Amino acid sequence: MKKILLLLVLTTFTMNAQEKFDFPLNENGQIIFSEVVSAEGKTKDDLFNNSKMFFVNIYKETQDKIKQDKEASSVTDTQYSFMTIKANGSETKVKLFYTITIMSKDGKYKYEIKNIFVKSSAETTVEKMFDKLASEKAVENPKLMETLKAYYTGINSTIETIKSDIKKEMAKSSAAKSDW
Repeated sequence: MKKILLLLVLTTFTMNAQEKFDFPLNENGQIIFSEVVSAEGKTKDDLFNNSKMFFVNIYKETQDKIKQDKEASSVTDTQYSFMTIKANGSETKVKLFYTITIMSKDGKYKYEIKNIFVKSSAETTVEKMFDKLASEKAVENPKLMETLKAYYTGINSTIETIKSDIKKEMAKSSAAKSDW
């Protein structure tokens, strides 16, 4: 009876100690944030122009440096954002790199944020940072768990900002239209 009780307590403790780092995965196990957004009344050309202007306005990128596919109405660029990670009594500033693709069709667009990696002293993909082995090690190491939680929060916060910026830029009146 005592063994069953001990097993039950240990199982409960282990389940509570394991943190769930839940990122959206594609069929290949790659973390990819993606959404199809309705844009009623906007043509694919309007949305294509707005997607180019997203990179110009948010990342101060010139249009000639953005990978554009006019035929497919898609725009792709690799960017980064700074994140400050607060964990274990210290702050670390790191760069979060990612590739953004915006594909346009009449009345809707789709964005993808993928190829995400962190660069501080070394480059680490987010998939590697939050793989099963890292999560298992974090259960046994409270400092590692705190660090992973801080990165998880920082990454999700940064991605939410990017998604919001995309939606704001894509909702604007077409960049190509003139009021004159």
